[in-house]
Amino acid sequence: MQLSGVFWKKSRGIPRRTEKAGSPKRRKRVCLSLLSALILTGTLQGFLSCATVPYVQKEDKVVKLVELINRGGVNEVPGLASTPFLVDGEIVLLQKDLSEFWDNLHKAGFTIRSPKVTQNRFAMVEDAKYFRDSMEVRTFFKKYTDRDTSLVQVRSVDGTFYLLLGREVKGYPRMLGFGGPVQ
Repeated sequence: MQLSGVFWKKSRGIPRRTEKAGSPKRRKRVCLSLLSALILTGTLQGFLSCATVPYVQKEDKVVKLVELINRGGVNEVPGLASTPFLVDGEIVLLQKDLSEFWDNLHKAGFTIRSPKVTQNRFAMVEDAKYFRDSMEVRTFFKKYTDRDTSLVQVRSVDGTFYLLLGREVKGYPRMLGFGGPVQ
């Protein structure tokens, strides 16, 4: 028996209503299933691709770090500035020397007054020029920077400073390098 695209079948002796293969209801279900699969695939791909996006610093965290530098508290946060560390164009290899650098900087009255983050982006090997355009500094960038390293430019009353920063340590961006002031 056929009534407008619907067939009646006997299954185990009980008449059942089934639709033709190409009927509108079946096509609608197939289309919805395909659409759902495409949306799910796109969403999943979007979430998975987030892990490959380079890490860039949050501006408020950078300002918090500058305030810590101004207070002379860099050595108070373990792992915040670890070696090897780039200071302008010099590579500091000993943790003791790096600690003395931060202590002496604070004792000399160094501060970054009225800081404003003007650039914040993924660090590249070409950015070595902001510290010193030398083979040593380019090698430092190749060896010690990765997808999680940002180059942050901070302008202040005293000049422009460059910070080479990584993922957070105890609420502060980890420092890999410090340069400036550049006039």
